[in-house]
Amino acid sequence: MNIRATTLAVILGLSVPAIAEISLNTPAIANPEFPSGSYGDGTWEINLWFENNAYHYYGHNVRTGDSLSLSGAQVSGNSKRRVYTWRNGDHRYQVSWQPSDPDYIRLQVFAPNGRQVLNRMLSRIYD
Repeated sequence: MNIRATTLAVILGLSVPAIAEISLNTPAIANPEFPSGSYGDGTWEINLWFENNAYHYYGHNVRTGDSLSLSGAQVSGNSKRRVYTWRNGDHRYQVSWQPSDPDYIRLQVFAPNGRQVLNRMLSRIYD
């Protein structure tokens, strides 16, 4: 009997249940390709992050001081263009992002009647 083969078989036999437990029972984590961080254009500054299994949005109008925090985005789109949608009452806030161009997002805001009230291209803010 080959001692190396037996040792390897024992190690694999003991490891497989642990690996299966980890892979089957680990909760999903945020997609590492989510547009997290700060984006802005001089008027708007948007902060995006993933925490507690939810996507979060904090928007701030630099000129007026108005701000809004939202959480729990719905994710749509495909691997080339992702769309994150938050709702504030009947208003819809959408961030579109292309992983191939990670330093830019498009922010769109829609009124309850579906009319687009804001459409801005924002670039990543590096501190």
